[in-house]
Amino acid sequence: MSSGEYQKGLLEKMPKTIRKIFNWGRSFSLWPVHLVTGCCSPEYMQLFGPRYDLERWGILPLASARQSDVMIFVGNVARKMMIRAKKIYEHMPEPKWVYVVGACASSKGPFPESYSLVRVKDYMKVDMFVAGCPPKPESIHYGFLKLRERVLNEVGMYESAGAIKST
Repeated sequence: MSSGEYQKGLLEKMPKTIRKIFNWGRSFSLWPVHLVTGCCSPEYMQLFGPRYDLERWGILPLASARQSDVMIFVGNVARKMMIRAKKIYEHMPEPKWVYVVGACASSKGPFPESYSLVRVKDYMKVDMFVAGCPPKPESIHYGFLKLRERVLNEVGMYESAGAIKST
């Protein structure tokens, strides 16, 4: 039994009120680990500056996957990078979510025929997409707010166990 299945079993046994409290707490402490590889990174990095300040919403960027619960792909994703990303994803505790920013990570952007680029959704279950090339910081922020709603409503909780396709 994986840790995700064990945690899912515990949550299902809890009264609904306690589950709502847990999810409320989780929704205000989304800690992303990000894989920034493209031109969307300046837009993403603006979110942690004084104008948008995502930390006031409880979204604190971390460098360690073992403490984070959201994996963010920003920019092009190469086949070799996806191998590393899957390992990072496996180190993340359950529940965990995948957030894809920009056209490159979701559909290979201006390089649809590239042999070395991959779409994240072909390898992992993606919980949130933000379209654009590059998307505005407001759009990325709105995506985080929608992801918070999914966490509050238990949409997609613990479905990520075993959702990774091999390369």
